[in-house]
Amino acid sequence: MSSVDARALAETFGGADPSRPLEPDLLPAVPALPAGADPSEADAVLADGADQGPRILALLHEHLGTQPEWTVEEGRGFTWWPDRLAMRVRIGEPVLLHGLSAVRVATTMPLLRDVPATAETAARVAAHNASAALDGLVWDPDARTVTLATDIWCHAGDAWLDPLAYSSSGLQAAIGPSSVEALHAELGGAIAESDHPTSGRRTEPDELVDSGAAFAAAGDRSTPFTEGDLKTLVRSPLELLPFAVHGPDAVTAEVPARTADGLWAGSPMRDRTRALVDAARRDRTDPARAHEAAWLEAVMGSGPRDGAGAGAAGAGADLDRAAGVAGRSDRPGTALLRISFGDRHPDFGAGLAMRLRLPLRARSAADAAALASRLNRRELTDVKLAPFVGAWTADGDAPVFVAHFPVPLARGLGSDDRLAILSTFAAWLRERAAWATPVALDGPEGAS
Repeated sequence: MSSVDARALAETFGGADPSRPLEPDLLPAVPALPAGADPSEADAVLADGADQGPRILALLHEHLGTQPEWTVEEGRGFTWWPDRLAMRVRIGEPVLLHGLSAVRVATTMPLLRDVPATAETAARVAAHNASAALDGLVWDPDARTVTLATDIWCHAGDAWLDPLAYSSSGLQAAIGPSSVEALHAELGGAIAESDHPTSGRRTEPDELVDSGAAFAAAGDRSTPFTEGDLKTLVRSPLELLPFAVHGPDAVTAEVPARTADGLWAGSPMRDRTRALVDAARRDRTDPARAHEAAWLEAVMGSGPRDGAGAGAAGAGADLDRAAGVAGRSDRPGTALLRISFGDRHPDFGAGLAMRLRLPLRARSAADAAALASRLNRRELTDVKLAPFVGAWTADGDAPVFVAHFPVPLARGLGSDDRLAILSTFAAWLRERAAWATPVALDGPEGAS
């Protein structure tokens, strides 16, 4: 995804201020060009009927089953009331990504307002996000709101992106209304209910609100992904994940924690990273699990610094801002991603479970939860190409990104499509690691 000019994208997004309350209107307004691209060529691609926005908008209306009396059309988007809560969909103007016209689809549902701005709120939201699937809870302590949110880039190059877009929106319409009462009882504040401008308050929920259970039941089926799919991903000539290991049901890979770390070009981290990967591949039981354990010991230490049984004697206890980030030779400066079809989601069962660990630790578990909240807010406002599918949470004193791709979305897909899904999620996690590490280090939570 490095083919996109970050400066052009920054201009496209209008330099969003991450300190502002969440605004779903922070979407592209003009095309962004790859670095060195000919503007006339890009104009031709975008002018050739390639704007995916109208098609995606119609697709969302169709699959959500929106009703005119409970919908307000707003140009490239709409607001829909599946019950007393409103869901807002915004589709950005087309941008050129890898020669394809793509649009950003952002869906948000405000759940709570006037929530107490406390460390306990951040911790509880982080705990909920530990089981995030396609949507994440975004806690904004300044606006004192909790919002269910997702966004994704859609284009015509991958057919599976369409179901991902309307399924994430559909799950939001199901999960938000069905969970808001319990969330309100736990976090306080007020439920963010609202009225349609002409139809008033919706008192009879849409049938989609009750569809979450049926979607979850579909996860009881077996997964179509195989160890062969993982092996193909690791051995791909594209070298998307040069430092990767696959086991029977999971892939782990080390990726640069920042773009500037240059893991691929003779940095001091390369030899250490290669040694960890080669040692893990020799494990006869589960090379991916062995790799994850070795990375946790080498980069993070044997356990968290904060929590039950934690001490300061582990190898990660004295990590400073340089360790694993600025390329110190005594530790590999890598983030660790894991993609598994063997880990089941507590609500949705089988699928692809994604996890990204940064080589960072906050001063405490409370600071890690606050950092996760800040990263979730920045996911929706920053210029980046990794879509917000999933959420940041806290694992002890470390920020972790998690997501789950439910197995119903992969039904009937061939091996090429399954490889495309694995490759895309791997690319998104790699992009996210390079974006999130400097963002985390630039905050007040004491990440090191």
